[in-house]
Amino acid sequence: ASSEFMSRKGIEFGSITHHPDGIPHGPHPGRAEASIGAKNTEELAVMMDSFRPLKVATVAQSIEDPEYHKSWLDTQHAQFNPPTS
Repeated sequence: ASSEFMSRKGIEFGSITHHPDGIPHGPHPGRAEASIGAKNTEELAVMMDSFRPLKVATVAQSIEDPEYHKSWLDTQHAQFNPPTS
């Protein structure tokens, strides 16, 4: 992803997330509501879906954020003001 990612906080250039099969997720608390009325966003993101299981590389495991799962519970940054023009 690049720039400000509308549905999620903490995304920076080059960020990647891997969500295991069967684990539902959505926007962070307050992000969907905050986007109401926005005319555009300044973001680029790519989502990939696979038909076969993906293997996580050893190097990826070494940079894993062990607190990531808690980020869905944190409402500290829920107030988000996306661009409106």
